[in-house]
Amino acid sequence: MAQQLFYLMTYLPALPNLGEPLAEEDALARIRDEADENLLLLADLLDAENLIQETGMQFFVLQNADFRPELSERLPESFVETFLSFRERAEAEWLTEIFAAWFDLMIELSGRVGSPMLADWAKWEYSLRTALRIERLRASGDQGQDFSRIIPGFMNDENFIVDHSALIEAWKATADPMAAEKLLDQSRVDYLRSFAGNFTFTIEELIAYMLELRIHNRYARLSPEQGRKILEEVTAL
Repeated sequence: MAQQLFYLMTYLPALPNLGEPLAEEDALARIRDEADENLLLLADLLDAENLIQETGMQFFVLQNADFRPELSERLPESFVETFLSFRERAEAEWLTEIFAAWFDLMIELSGRVGSPMLADWAKWEYSLRTALRIERLRASGDQGQDFSRIIPGFMNDENFIVDHSALIEAWKATADPMAAEKLLDQSRVDYLRSFAGNFTFTIEELIAYMLELRIHNRYARLSPEQGRKILEEVTAL
């Protein structure tokens, strides 16, 4: 796979790309062109999150009852079953369950993809989102709720040592919502870049690239001037 990744990684533009951003679907298509089973599974895992968001928009927001998501046959039947339950579930309930299933899937299949880093990232990001969710529930006045039911099992493992408390406190202390989101994304970028340097041509570098690309493309959907300014701040070295 090393030779395949060499050509693949040289095709992908360096991040941050402050000009015209690379569309994620183009990057995923290039990954699938390699026709490697590990890379095909990786592309399907990454694309599953895009399909979750598209389903939420089409079915729940636009109320497109004819929407039919096309899930890869490489994804486990249990995940597909949870995904397709969106027609019988409330939006918030389905989104909570399917994102939990997606993170669990990333952790479970990281070995098949050939990257322990994928499981490490999934646990880091899933635990961060869980911590943010708990803080939002507390802020809404839901102080008496038993939050243990929404904490994923791995966070109770004594070997799990990720501590988001300082980041959460900094996020809470940031009054401007956009600045608070930038703070979180800077931490995400820093975490991803800690896994692999440039020009290593490893699966970890490819995964970190694809996950960071999502952050950049989210800001690129803002106005060009605003998006470029925020992107420069988020990716400042």
